[in-house]
Amino acid sequence: MSDDFLDLSGIHGNTSISKEILSVKDFPILEGLSPLSMRILNNASQIMHVSKDVEMLHEGDTPHDLYFIKQGSMAIGRQSGSQLKVIAKLKSGEIYGEFGALRKKSRYASVYTAEPSTIIKVELSAIQQVVEADNKFHERLEVLMTHRMLDSFFSSHPVFQTLPDRERNELSRSLNVNTYDRNARIFTQGKAPQGVYLILSGEVEVRYTNRSGEERLVEIRRDNDLLGEVAIKNGTELAYSAVAASNVDILEMDKPAMKAMHDQHPETFKNLESYINKRAERSVVRLKENMG
Repeated sequence: MSDDFLDLSGIHGNTSISKEILSVKDFPILEGLSPLSMRILNNASQIMHVSKDVEMLHEGDTPHDLYFIKQGSMAIGRQSGSQLKVIAKLKSGEIYGEFGALRKKSRYASVYTAEPSTIIKVELSAIQQVVEADNKFHERLEVLMTHRMLDSFFSSHPVFQTLPDRERNELSRSLNVNTYDRNARIFTQGKAPQGVYLILSGEVEVRYTNRSGEERLVEIRRDNDLLGEVAIKNGTELAYSAVAASNVDILEMDKPAMKAMHDQHPETFKNLESYINKRAERSVVRLKENMG
């Protein structure tokens, strides 16, 4: 166990009485944490009384802390053109800020107080220490983050946002999200396609190996874009390689998932098919420019 971990717990300091701001009774996500981990979190906690309509987190901000809703409620929103679209509401006993805490990347949504609320802010350094020490807590945060990321993606993406809320929620819980570390190869040019890849967060390099055997970086794709579209549209081998330029979260829709969407959500499938075809047309033009 590192000295940093012990320092955060207060063991090395004069802290015979620890604050008890957070509890499993109020926040079930903390269930199973050791007394030491709870002490670390409580010693890094601060209670805030917040007025209505305060933007606590802004879309695009860098990560700072993790927030626990003691009383009140929050609204999560994403910018869509000139309008802010509310994609979820949170109540007492829930948390927010987990994306920044786990991914250490800019936030994908904004968070506002929907009413006067009492919030417990926990320093990011303490969260990271406890996440590293407790795999189950880490897993619970990952599951929560993935569900919210998918809900946000489906509600803001033009292909999926026409789905009713109930069907969108069901879809977000039936599909898998894979995370790739920076520099990991997602797929390789010339291989058989497995499906279409939808980028939830992060950056991906599109690399093309031309006739001379030279690999070129032809494009960088980001949130809400997709990969593998040329092969899916034309029924051919993968037209380029995809490499993670940062830590990337990707929704991989393989052939069974595509068939399920075709059967269960035909209108949405038509929108996705049209989106894939248009993206493929642009990609083919870009790749032809680099064939020499």
